[in-house]
Parts: sequence; C-alpha cells; structure tokens
Amino acid sequence: MKLAQYLALLPLCLASSSYYFDGSASSNGDGTQSSPYNTLTSIPNLSLSPGDNILLKRGTSFAGPLLLNKSGSPGSVITVGAYGDAGQPKPIVGAGSTLNSVLVQGASFVTVQDLDITNPGDNKAPRRGVYVYAADAGRVQDITLQRLYIHDVRGWMPSTTTTGIATGKYANASGGIVIEAAGSKTPTYFDGLLIQDNEIRSVDRQGIYTWTNWCQREELAAFWNTLCLKPWAASSGLVVQRNRLYDIGGDGIVVKGNNDAKVLKNTLVGFNRRSESYNAGLWTANSVGSVFRYNTVSGGKSTLDGMAYDVDHSTSGTLFEYNVSHDNEGGFFLFCPYDKPTQNFTIRYNLSVNDRARIFQVCDGGLVGGKIYKNTVYIGDGLSPYIVTEATAAALDVQLTNNIFKKDGSGAAKWGLSDTSFTVNNNAFYGSIDTYSKATNSLTEAPGLAAPGLRDPKAYQLLTGYPALDSATAVQGDADVDFFNNPTSAHANRGFYSGAGTKIPAWISRFDDSSLSGWTVTGTASIVADPSGGLGKSLSLASGVSVTRPISLTASFRLNLRIWAPAGTGTSPSVEIQGISKSATVNFAAGTPYRQGEWQILEIAFSDSASTATVDGESVTLGSATQSDKVTTAFVKVNGGSTGLIVDDIFVTAV
Repeated sequence: MKLAQYLALLPLCLASSSYYFDGSASSNGDGTQSSPYNTLTSIPNLSLSPGDNILLKRGTSFAGPLLLNKSGSPGSVITVGAYGDAGQPKPIVGAGSTLNSVLVQGASFVTVQDLDITNPGDNKAPRRGVYVYAADAGRVQDITLQRLYIHDVRGWMPSTTTTGIATGKYANASGGIVIEAAGSKTPTYFDGLLIQDNEIRSVDRQGIYTWTNWCQREELAAFWNTLCLKPWAASSGLVVQRNRLYDIGGDGIVVKGNNDAKVLKNTLVGFNRRSESYNAGLWTANSVGSVFRYNTVSGGKSTLDGMAYDVDHSTSGTLFEYNVSHDNEGGFFLFCPYDKPTQNFTIRYNLSVNDRARIFQVCDGGLVGGKIYKNTVYIGDGLSPYIVTEATAAALDVQLTNNIFKKDGSGAAKWGLSDTSFTVNNNAFYGSIDTYSKATNSLTEAPGLAAPGLRDPKAYQLLTGYPALDSATAVQGDADVDFFNNPTSAHANRGFYSGAGTKIPAWISRFDDSSLSGWTVTGTASIVADPSGGLGKSLSLASGVSVTRPISLTASFRLNLRIWAPAGTGTSPSVEIQGISKSATVNFAAGTPYRQGEWQILEIAFSDSASTATVDGESVTLGSATQSDKVTTAFVKVNGGSTGLIVDDIFVTAV
C-alpha cells in the first residue's frame, strides 16, 4: 500500500467508538444507538479504546454500579456521558445494593459527566456516589468529574453507628465524591484530577473527600500513624472548582495527601448537619501548598468544629484568600496542628459575617509562620464569639495584622488567647469587643463599613473619610489584588478592601427590625425569619404582592439585594428600576443562573445611558427601555410574580 493511501485510512482505523445504553429498553441490545444495552453490567466487558464513549440515554435510569476500569490516552480520553433529547433530565445511575454508584478503578484519561447519581441507604454502611479508587497502580492521570448531580447518598456516620468518630472518613469513606489512593506495594497517587461544575446535595458523611494510604512523612501528626501506613506519595494537580454543595452530613470539601491543590469558587450551604461529630466546611490536612480561593461557606451546624474553613495538621504553605463565610455555628477558622506544627499558612482578604462561636480557634499544637491579615469580620446582634481562642501551651507564631473586627448589638466578643508569640497589631476593633491587653496600634473608632450586617461583600467596602482607609502596615508577600480585584498598591487599607473610599448608601433595608419603613406595599407583605436559618429577618412577597421604594438619586447608582426564589412555575418574580428617562427589569426565570431555594445576590448598575445586571457575579439579561411616561423620582419595584419571592439586604449607592 502506498504511504498516501495508508495515511488516508489511518484516521478510520483510529476512529473512536460509542456504546449506547437505554435504561428503558425492553431487551439488552448490542450497544448501537438503534439497539442499545439496557444494563450497565456490560461496561466492564467492553473492548474500550482511547477516545471511546459510553453514553447513557437522558430521561432513563439504571441500577448500578457503573464500573470504569479501562484507560484512555493523552488527548483521547474515555468519556462516560449522556445522549438523547437535551430537554430530558440527566440519566440516573443508582447503586443497586452496592457501595458505589459510579466506580472509576485504576483508570487514567477518563471523563465522567452529565449524570444524575444517587445511592440511598440506611446510614449503617459505607455508601458513595462517585468513587475514584486506585491501589498499587502508580501514577493515575487526568480524571475529570463534571456536571454531575449527586444526591441522597446515605453513608454511615458516627451518629448512625457505634463505630466511633472516624466512621465515614479516612479509608473507605462515605460521601458524594470520594478519591482514594490505596495499596501497599506500588506507590499510588493521582495527577491531574479535575472536579468541576457538580451539584452535590444531601450526602453523608463527606461532600468531596480525598484520602491516601501513601501518607507517611516526617511532618505527619502521630495520630495518623495507624490510619495510613505507606511512605509519602503525594497526589498533584487536583482542582476542585465551581461545585455547589448543599445539606452535607459532615465535611464539605477536604484535601488530604496532595501537593498544590486548588479549591476555587465553590459554594457550600449547610454542613455537619447529621454527623454529630467533628467536621468543617473546606479544609486540608497532610498536604503542601493548598490554595482555597473565592469560595463561600454558610450554614455550618454545631460547635463540634463547625467552622467554615480549617488549616489542619501536617500542612505547610496553605493559602486562604478571597473567601466568604457567614452564619456558621462553629465560627470562621480552625487550626489543628496536634504534635507537629502547622507551618507557613496565610489567611488574607476574606470576609466573615455573623459566624458564631469562634472567629479563630487553635486546637492543641504549635503554629509556625502564620499570617492572618486584611480580613473583615462582622459580628451581629446577640453573638458573643471568641476573636481568638487557644487550647494549647505550644508556641503560636502568628501575626494578626490589618484586620477589621466590628461588633453590633447585644453580646460581646471576647478573647481566649494568652500566648505572647501570637502578635496582634494594627487591627481595627469597634463595638462591644473586649480589650486584648497585648494588642498594639489598635484602631477603636468606627472603621467605616458601607452597610454592615448584610451578606453582600460590597456592603463591607470602606466609606470615604473613615480611618480604616490608608492605615494598614506593610506585610511582606502581600497579594497583588484585594477581594474585589483592586490593586493592593492603590490603598493600604485595613480589611479585605483596597479601593478608594466609597459613598454612603442612599438607603439600606435589612428588615431585621420588622419594619417596612420607606416602602409602599401593594398586597400583603410579611417579615419572616431568614429562610436559610441565618441571623436576622427577611421580606417575603406572596404571589401578586409588590413593594416600591423611591431611590432619590438622579445620577448613576447601584442597587444590591439578596433574592430567594421558592419553587414553582408561572409568572416570574422581578426587580424593576424606573429611572427618570429609562427603565430596567430583571425577571427571575427558571434556569441558570437562577436557583430556587437559596440566597443569591442581584446587582443592577443603572444609568440613563446603559445598565447591567449580575446574579452572583454572572451577567444576566436586563430588560431596558425608554420611559414613555417620565417620572420625577426614580424608584425600585420588587414583584412577587405568581410564585412569590423573598428579598433581603437591599441597599442603593451612587456611583
């Protein structure tokens, strides 16, 4: 055969194959689209090659497990996904009576995507949604888990068994996504694991969890010596991003046994809900160089830890920056070094609002090279947390610098710190906060937060003319930008905002005092408890109800508010701005980025020339029109539509 003919035929020889599965098919076919398989038991016997596809029909369901144990190759991954009418729901994969609904076993260069995964049980035995497992496999590469809906995974926990506080974590963990490197002969680790754009809801015990038996090193805390046994072989290239986790029985996202993992732009709403043991939101242990950035954690339960974030034992080089925490019963941050010091961690440009028991807590053990700087902490009415509390006699080499702590209402924040190596310098403390005798250069005047008490980060920017502006001290290794992407070189401010002073809001509506002052109500509106369980109250608009309030600004302005859309169909709720000559409307139609049953932040930047709108930072369609009937005063109107709407934290600022 001539070379040219061979090269022409080569792509045909290397063409990928697709294998089709239809859970509604009456008989088990041959895997073609016209005669699909109807059971997942066929998958391990397929002669899969790099680039092949395993496709499950949308709108159908399967008894699991789905086992994938064959590898693709670089640039030619094996993909498990969906086919069929895009308007149909994702194909459902259950576990049957097995531990795992989806098991990726020792396979590299694979992608699992676009599935609905569940694994119900009685919480008496391990259960997992997706289990990525490798034992004595060496380097396992390039696994992607994306666009999965994982829910109702009922694995065992301390509260449902008599097997102790370790139940459901460490080796053989239970949860939504569990990653485990096991074995005892060949060092095994993952390289290039990507977990992104998944929704994980109502799982026990863990949300997303990594574990390795290849953990032993000089820096390891002693209590792990019986939990993992083999010499250190760290995984690398782990990225966990843009996942949304709700109603987690124990921990949210946990990174263990990794170098340089990145946990980015995840949202966790509700954790430690059922475990009745020690769990935190997002945290790392026995890892090096972990980065947690632009995450939001809320609704943590109990003071058995219960903090949003945790720098745990046997870690070094951990960075938490640009994260938000609010309404967590355990508090904001935990440090748990045990017998080996936690080293060289940095916590900067984060926001904490109404976290409860402890802002920063140190367990037993030492801290070395810790920096906590330029964070903003707001403590609301009725809360009396510790600013810093320690449960150790070990040295705590930590700098607490250039932060803002503001306390409003009843209660008083306090200190449980005596270690003199933990330095507290150049922070702002305002409100009912006990004096810490060893603090230096403290600012005790009002720092000038724009709209404190709200959950919107922009409510904690600094107002013009207040002393927290341009009064921070230099910190070696400071970030280039602040939470809002302002250059940190522009203004040396205390707290997480490095921009110029902002304007005082024209008005703020919190509804915590049960008042509708300033609003005109059409229909019956009611003040209700925060539906998420957070501190304070919210405004509920039933079907057909609307509220209106003048804005009294003629130039450009920004409207911020939180929205909670209940489930239902019909006429969409909306927010409408009527300007002097222009109008702008946002309709909360079903679908991305609008989500039912959770708080989202809507921002409308309005002017008579051009207006824009975002929900949780994502651009949304803004209806805009020229006014046929001019108004003399601009106003905002919030409509409940036919489904109703809950709103909160509304403020208007000239820009």
